Amino acid sequence: MWNIQRFEQIDSTNSALKRQRDASHGTVYVAKRQSSGRGRMGRSFVSPHGIYYSVLLRRSEPPTSLMHLTAMVAVAVRRALSKAADIQTDIKWVNDLLLGQKKLCGILVESEGDRYIIGIGINCNTDPDDLPEDVRQMAAVISCDEELLICELTRQLQDMDRCLLSHQKEWMQEYAAACVNIGKPVQILHGEERRQAVAVGVDENAALLVQESDGSIRSISSGEVSVRGLYGYI
Repeated sequence: MWNIQRFEQIDSTNSALKRQRDASHGTVYVAKRQSSGRGRMGRSFVSPHGIYYSVLLRRSEPPTSLMHLTAMVAVAVRRALSKAADIQTDIKWVNDLLLGQKKLCGILVESEGDRYIIGIGINCNTDPDDLPEDVRQMAAVISCDEELLICELTRQLQDMDRCLLSHQKEWMQEYAAACVNIGKPVQILHGEERRQAVAVGVDENAALLVQESDGSIRSISSGEVSVRGLYGYI
């Protein structure tokens, strides 16, 4: 059984869970608001009313990579949203879920030794007026029974936890099928460098496969680059 602890507001569910050094496998922190939410690469994460869900997994045998774990989490969240909210979302490589080409959910996975902290933020029953204007233009919001969604998230993440060292191929196939970047031109951002390529697939480790202007295929990881569409967020 996972242990779910609830908060009206917290600085960051991931940060708070990190501080609990003795927390057991399956400890979950859920908050309605965050005062210091964090995203990938140290970016701040705007956190008005919504669902902010973090779970601690302790694993002696590590997953293939944080990027691979992030991809499997994205599939679990996508399944939960389908069951609890009756919506079909797309995945923007590597860690965002989209509804109608706008961001509905972000995922942040962090590790310390055998501790893996999975953070999920969903714009559930969020008032769009509480979002900064630049964020509002790119954000999707859903109305949903929050308790139902939290329960379904937990169920799907438990299933993912059981499948981490087996049945990964099925999960990665679902990830690739839902990845909205594939087949589209993208900008690869690496520091000050920007170049164009076409996303052509996702490999078994969740690296994005892109075709460069010279026709060569290269795999890129989320730790080294960011990807943006040529014509918007995707």
